[in-house]
Amino acid sequence: MKRRSVELLLALSVFSLACDGAVSEVQVGGDPDLSRYFITPDLCADTFGPDCRSLRLGDDHVTTTSPARGKLYACSPGNPNAPGSQADRITWIDWAAGTWNLLSKPFLPRGAFAPEPGTIRVSESGSVRTITINNLPVDLRIGDWPMTQYPDLSAIDRNPGVPSPGSYTFNLPMNPTVGAIPACTSLGAIGVTLNGVILYNAMDGRGDDAVAHEIVDEFGGHPAMTDYHYHYLPERLDAAPMPDGHSGLVGYIRDGFGLYGYSGVGGRELSNADLDECHGHEHAPLGYHYHATIEYPYTVGCYRGTPAAALLTPLAFPVAIAGTAASVKVDQTALVSMIRHHRQALDLVALVPDRSDRPEVIEMAVRMQIAQTEEIHLMRRWLESGHSDIGGDLLVTHDGIHDIPGMISDARMRRLRDASGPEFDRLFLESMVEHHEGAIVMARVILDRVGSVGTTPEAAWLLRHIDAEQAMEVQRMRGMLARGG
Repeated sequence: MKRRSVELLLALSVFSLACDGAVSEVQVGGDPDLSRYFITPDLCADTFGPDCRSLRLGDDHVTTTSPARGKLYACSPGNPNAPGSQADRITWIDWAAGTWNLLSKPFLPRGAFAPEPGTIRVSESGSVRTITINNLPVDLRIGDWPMTQYPDLSAIDRNPGVPSPGSYTFNLPMNPTVGAIPACTSLGAIGVTLNGVILYNAMDGRGDDAVAHEIVDEFGGHPAMTDYHYHYLPERLDAAPMPDGHSGLVGYIRDGFGLYGYSGVGGRELSNADLDECHGHEHAPLGYHYHATIEYPYTVGCYRGTPAAALLTPLAFPVAIAGTAASVKVDQTALVSMIRHHRQALDLVALVPDRSDRPEVIEMAVRMQIAQTEEIHLMRRWLESGHSDIGGDLLVTHDGIHDIPGMISDARMRRLRDASGPEFDRLFLESMVEHHEGAIVMARVILDRVGSVGTTPEAAWLLRHIDAEQAMEVQRMRGMLARGG
């Protein structure tokens, strides 16, 4: 059925469970022979849904400006320097056609790796649904990590991660509402499955199609350092349809809306054409909800509601501050400074709703609020990891950085609070350009001056990500100013 097709998608990233180890007839040419790592998902065995041998590659279907059906609306672009798979070793992607073959992609098999059982606790109080997990599969289905045990696979994707338990809590609205403006998805968890594993969006750190590019296990997941996650819905999780054939609930997205499997009413597999730009739709008695599909972006294209701010999950890269005392000090200093800088950005965007009527300014403010909140959360997790006793209100005073570049003065903030309409838009855009350029300067100076001292890979990745993200927003804002901001 179509729903099975979606599972194909799962296989895309690490197919959930479909064919626990069945081998496809498709063979990979050249050396080594990867065919022993192939799987044949049930979704690929029927005549419904997309052809598993020619799935659309999502690399060119990312938008950072506004949502669009069939695309991923991301708060920021990927970082080309982020770790990932080796393109010259990928044989299952047809780069010219923009497609990829699920049946000739390798997946990490099951093996001896057996972490502690996954746990999930769901409680409801007032208007909040609280979901607490240890981020390991409740059904115990997980691959044989670390992948470094499999040289043929690690030569393609050098992911050294090993899943380990943690304590993660989602506080979600029980009665979410559809917002006037869809919100972008950002780093890290976009939701949580009822299998106790967090869900990331369809994009890898480079901005490419994670399901097509990255090696996942045959159960649909892989680790970012220690944090196991899915980029698509494993087919096995869509195993309890409703009486009318509609897929059952498989998880929740961060705005509180439910995520359902691959099938709609009547058991018909859904495609992007059946769903809106956020990858959901509305019908009785469920109201608005999201669906998984085998097509990119697989689960959620954007947030239809407001993503919960009280999300206590690790983001794109978990805590891993290690090494020399000097490297830890550098990371702490950089992160504390960036947190303070990001906090002022949140103060700035908070002024927009009551003072601007310009849609593109309002949309940009929503995007910035989500992205910078997520980055603050990630940095605070690093600082609170036990490796640091530095508080969150310190000023950078390291290696010649005696101030935080781009910070807006109190006088400028007062002018912004007193302004409205076109005057506010102009002042806001000018201020945010200055603010973002300061973040770019700070990120580059820290990387240039202290990178050799031992800045950790995770902190370096974040700084490069901020550089790329803020440069893109500066370009957009200058264009808006030129058009009469």
